[in-house]
Amino acid sequence: MKRLLILVLVLVAGPVFAHKLAPSLLEVEGQTANQFAVMWRTPAVSGSISPEPIFPPSCSLDVRQQQAVGTSMEWHWLMKCPDGLEGETFKVMGLTASRTAALLKINLADGRSYSQLLRRDGQAYTVPREAGTMAVVWQYFVLGIEHILIGIDHLLFVTGLLLLAATWKQLLVTVTAFTVGHSITLACVSLGLIPEVASWVELAIAATILYLALELSYKRMAHHSGRVRWPVIALFGLIHGLGFASVLEELGLPQNDLMAGLVAFNIGIEVGQLLFVATLALLIAALGKLSPQAGPVVRSAAVYGMGGMAVFWCLDRAEGLLLSSFYFF
Repeated sequence: MKRLLILVLVLVAGPVFAHKLAPSLLEVEGQTANQFAVMWRTPAVSGSISPEPIFPPSCSLDVRQQQAVGTSMEWHWLMKCPDGLEGETFKVMGLTASRTAALLKINLADGRSYSQLLRRDGQAYTVPREAGTMAVVWQYFVLGIEHILIGIDHLLFVTGLLLLAATWKQLLVTVTAFTVGHSITLACVSLGLIPEVASWVELAIAATILYLALELSYKRMAHHSGRVRWPVIALFGLIHGLGFASVLEELGLPQNDLMAGLVAFNIGIEVGQLLFVATLALLIAALGKLSPQAGPVVRSAAVYGMGGMAVFWCLDRAEGLLLSSFYFF
């Protein structure tokens, strides 16, 4: 029965949306106060609706250049805005139908930079006329929360941490170890102390989820608290931190408030993570009170769901790396 359940989960895993480290990207690079190089990159998925950027009406764009880059399509424009971009509004349409998100990244010629995650049609971003430190902190704090809550792979790993702990003390130790681990690599990559290694990090993240699923698949796991090894969880945190850093690299950090943006983004991740853990723990506790049999059923479903998705992601991402290596050579 267990083998059949695993097979079904693997077969249905394909259509499930897995959070990618780089969604569609709209990048606006200021060359002068009134002239901007614009790049729009979106995954090329056959038969699906592709999102499209909506530019400020006061700006004019030249004929676009189109090219294929890996599995994505890129468009390039030269945009001219007589009054600059301050107070101007950007949108991306088609996000709801395509079930995707888009990152808007704006770098002005005077060194100011802005980033915004757009997740639905009609959601707009207006370039602020002034960007104080508190505005940067709030912006990156919200981005951190949004990133962890739309990252299915990260949420599955956190679910594994919750199921791994037999007591609240163990949960505190494992979550703390994970937090310390990903905070270290997030800071090191963002500050340029270590290079970004996004080429293999998605596969490594999937492997950490598979490891937790295998650990949890043993029925005796719940009765052997000594098997919770915080150094291993901290190591996995280092790997997930590389994934967070890849997203932050796409978002970009404001050079004038780099540390404020980095700290706020990391705190946002922690707040989102704690909100998810608390909600899931309350849900499991409520189901356990409704029926004594509900707890083991929910636990088994979560473990096999984690395992099925992790196997699919490992195969899918390993195939992507293999194909990339063929293209390189």
